[in-house]
Amino acid sequence: MNPENATFYRLYGFPIAHSISPSFHNLIFNQLGGNNNYSLFSTSKVIPQMLEEIRSETFGGSRYAIILACLLPMLITNSVTMPIKAAIIPYLDDLSPESRATGAVNTIVKVSAPDGPKLIGTNTDILGVKNALLRRLRIQHPSLTISPQSSYSEGTGAGAVFGGGATTRSAVYALMSLGLHPIYLVNRDADEIKAVQSVFPELVRKGSLIHLDHRDKVEELLAQPHSPRILMIVGAIPAIKPITQAERMVYTVASSMLTLPYDAPAVNSSIENSLPIPIKRLFLEMAYKPRITPMLKVAMAHGWDGVDGTNAMVEQGFAQQRMWLRGDASAETGSDPEILGLDIEQKAREFVLNVGDVPVTEAEVDRAANIAAASVPVVMAETHHSRL
Repeated sequence: MNPENATFYRLYGFPIAHSISPSFHNLIFNQLGGNNNYSLFSTSKVIPQMLEEIRSETFGGSRYAIILACLLPMLITNSVTMPIKAAIIPYLDDLSPESRATGAVNTIVKVSAPDGPKLIGTNTDILGVKNALLRRLRIQHPSLTISPQSSYSEGTGAGAVFGGGATTRSAVYALMSLGLHPIYLVNRDADEIKAVQSVFPELVRKGSLIHLDHRDKVEELLAQPHSPRILMIVGAIPAIKPITQAERMVYTVASSMLTLPYDAPAVNSSIENSLPIPIKRLFLEMAYKPRITPMLKVAMAHGWDGVDGTNAMVEQGFAQQRMWLRGDASAETGSDPEILGLDIEQKAREFVLNVGDVPVTEAEVDRAANIAAASVPVVMAETHHSRL
């Protein structure tokens, strides 16, 4: 495509042929007007052709950027997309605080600078989690104005994440930014929990990132008179029925948490300058194949306000579009609903609500097959990894 003033955007990863990202983003681009186009680039690693594209003049224009990892993270094999999310870091000019904190990049934003445009890596999965929870909180409290930058005051409530991978790290950061402490982790693999904890040493030092590996710990830490109350949980485990003993133990621990008693506050109750307490506690499920997963069914059966994973997917897609439109990788820009406008956002939500599976009619070819990954710029690698 070479029309005058055209800019292009890419989805990099493998396999990605089933992704609805192009349809979602192109719908928004069409609503905004212009010659922007979003398409797929199937690759399992960072290759020279990919780097040539992201450094080209027509890539993202002066105010736009691309998405690096799939808009549908739970539909992509983590062993493929996650190395790319980390491997791209040395080739970028800078990272957002969110990417530095989690060690992952899923979005590249092209930012103007006096000496030429810079490619800034960020992690919009965090905003997908955070803004999906805030949106449901607004639905519960329709008379309140809830700012994207609002958080709970100290000691208001705690959060939890079921999982142990990259999505878990993003969810922990999101819950932390909402002011929830401590944050409890439930997962079958202790090594994965340790890997998550290693990313947040300050939380571990404060005793605010706690592994619950048995239901007895739930009773000991969360069922006592002065225990912190869990207000929000993010589910980040595969949407499959538990089979092994370790998998069943995750559901056992989770069920113990989901059945903890909760006194719903009066409608619209809120501490000044703090987020309102949920009328029904929130459970955000990140997987959405099916949209009502086994874990989401359990949560809703116990009276939690269930939020399916398409909500987080849509919110992180909006965050990307806002950042591209403004040429700004900040979380504030990624959370500003005025940038796209309510009409465009509503059309995109309705599209995702009604869309079916994307048919894959041809075998997807990995462009990185039999090609070595691009050489890493030593200076950039040392600079970025020193910040993580």
